[in-house]
Amino acid sequence: MKKYELLLVLPGTLDEKETEAKANEILTLVKANSTAGEIHLLGKNRLAYPIKQIRYGYFYTIVFEADPAGLKTIAGKIALLPTPLRTMISHFNTTLTAAQKIVYSTDEAGVTTMREKEFLAVPERVTSVNMPTFTVPEVATESAPARSNAERKIDEINIDEINKKLDDLMKGDVIPGV
Repeated sequence: MKKYELLLVLPGTLDEKETEAKANEILTLVKANSTAGEIHLLGKNRLAYPIKQIRYGYFYTIVFEADPAGLKTIAGKIALLPTPLRTMISHFNTTLTAAQKIVYSTDEAGVTTMREKEFLAVPERVTSVNMPTFTVPEVATESAPARSNAERKIDEINIDEINKKLDDLMKGDVIPGV
């Protein structure tokens, strides 16, 4: 049995209670053909493009374990449902560190923001031998005075030289062979 993740987009035209009911209906469908299904609400976001004239959608993820036959059954049953705008089943990536996982939060005004989870202990990263290492130069403790545009020396522009170069370009073939 492999671990999979189902990304589910429900129409934003539904209210929150209807959306929860539809998501739980899909969760029971997934649990009937797999094990260890857990659902996460990612929030209501604007879609990149309208789907069926709907511009907003509720995003859910369902993480579950299934065998290939159960996965085909789940995908087939979800495809028959009229409610979801989009669904996508993919392998669940368990190699991500906890610091790389993203948290979505919605405030009182309904604005959803995305940020990384913060943890006290971050696991060490393994670096490959062939990967180049980059060093950050040390910043001087004393700050140099900022240079303004007035201090910069600007090359003088001679309009006659520009006109001469433009005339030379226009004398030649603009598009060779035409």
